Amino acid sequence: MKIKISILSLLMSAFLSISAQETNDSTDLIDSRVMYLDPLFEYPMAPQELSSFTEKCDWLADNFWNDLNIKKQDAVDQAKLNHAFNVYASTVQYANKEKVTASVDKLMKNLQKNPTLLYQMIKAAEDNIYGPNADFWIDELYARMLKSALVNKKFPKNKRAKYELQLKQLEHSLIGVTPNIFDFTRPNGEPAKYFPMSTPTIIIFGDPDCEDCRLGRLRMQANVEFNKAVADGKINVLFIIPDPEPGWEKKTADFPANWTVGASESVGDIYDIRDIPEVYVVGADGKIEAKHISTIQAAEKAVTLIK
Repeated sequence: MKIKISILSLLMSAFLSISAQETNDSTDLIDSRVMYLDPLFEYPMAPQELSSFTEKCDWLADNFWNDLNIKKQDAVDQAKLNHAFNVYASTVQYANKEKVTASVDKLMKNLQKNPTLLYQMIKAAEDNIYGPNADFWIDELYARMLKSALVNKKFPKNKRAKYELQLKQLEHSLIGVTPNIFDFTRPNGEPAKYFPMSTPTIIIFGDPDCEDCRLGRLRMQANVEFNKAVADGKINVLFIIPDPEPGWEKKTADFPANWTVGASESVGDIYDIRDIPEVYVVGADGKIEAKHISTIQAAEKAVTLIK
């Protein structure tokens, strides 16, 4: 269980329905192990007259960063900025998409003349909606921020390569886009190539030594409807090992015969593979339908695509 700088649920309540004083009064009830920080700026509260949760989240998307001092060129406290971004992201993920797009575009435009804060904002976004310790991943939002930041010639040169790679991996790995073609090697040494096809496809980026991968495979094999669809050629399954170690061929010998199994040295450079297993579902139109889901969810999703 991760220890957070503050309790997100209390913050959400503060922004959406109760006063700042009520929030302060409630801190006596919170675990003493939690560290508290004064906010970087005063967080806004959605007006009481807004009736729906979505309306309040839309309003916060429009107004959350209003009191952030963007003109100050000195670095801010990164922990405080991380906290602010966590609250922002936790809220706007429930806002209407067009509101979120406009919000982040406005924020990134305003940061272009402050490269120090621009980099710090990208770091805050990375920690909160992309990195391994993030509470949730919002890939489209993060990719949009990266794209905006990297056009700025003053973005730190020593940090640029890392974020350019992240953007490259994300841009062709987002839901709704056509994934990249990639090369892989079959267990018998035969070269092969993946490309989107007219049959719904599950791509599992995994490792034969990974326990979660093994359990996920067994659970998929226990899904009768799914396995019949695979046997009938209505669903394709690929199990691809990124950065394989010697001997992977023998370790995949007991995989289902109707799965395509292989290994790729290069796929990690062009696909977003932050977790193992990392699972994608590609539809019959060749576009990504789902990612960051379990193998069971992928099997169920693939079955719905053929009905």
